[in-house]
Amino acid sequence: MSDFFACLHFFLAFYLRLFFLFTPFFVLSSFLAMTEDEALSERRRLAISISKNAAAVCLLIFLFGVWIMQAFGITVAAFRAGSGALLMLSAVSLVYGDRQKKQQNHESLSELALVPLAVPVTAGPATLGALMVSGMDTVLWSHKFMSVLAIIAASATIGIMLYYSGRIEEFIGRPRITVLSKVTGLILSAIAMQMLVAGVCELWFGSLP
Repeated sequence: MSDFFACLHFFLAFYLRLFFLFTPFFVLSSFLAMTEDEALSERRRLAISISKNAAAVCLLIFLFGVWIMQAFGITVAAFRAGSGALLMLSAVSLVYGDRQKKQQNHESLSELALVPLAVPVTAGPATLGALMVSGMDTVLWSHKFMSVLAIIAASATIGIMLYYSGRIEEFIGRPRITVLSKVTGLILSAIAMQMLVAGVCELWFGSLP
């Protein structure tokens, strides 16, 4: 029973961390801006595609990122510090509103499903870097399984938010979504600082703080 609750705690912690790494309210505001003239059925179909694509990319990086690291000869500590720095930049840009949402010309709405809404808007470089580090740090198979479930669950949550984006906008309002996006940036800054400090300490002192 204790093992079950330990796995459940790990799942919830990983899920919440990844959910905020996805910057859900920035994703929501970007989705609303890019699809405001589209039919409801098309927007919902796109939401499902974004969720599937984001989950696929994240699972690929989480499960096979270690081989990518070995191929380039990058240490875990260096990648942890670099990902933390990149995530901090993303957090700062969220708080100060520097991330630009540019509407692009697309022949069809389906082109948005992978790029840019799945990658890099939902699963950006900082998120993928954090997932790669988590994949290398997660040793137990039970924790790896819980992590895979958490990635699927977090991606599905983003998909649900986008699926009902119209109702969320009516209930919360676009200005409040922007405020929530900035709050997400503050949470991300704390995660980023933790990764950065851990990476630097491991590089300089050979151990995590």
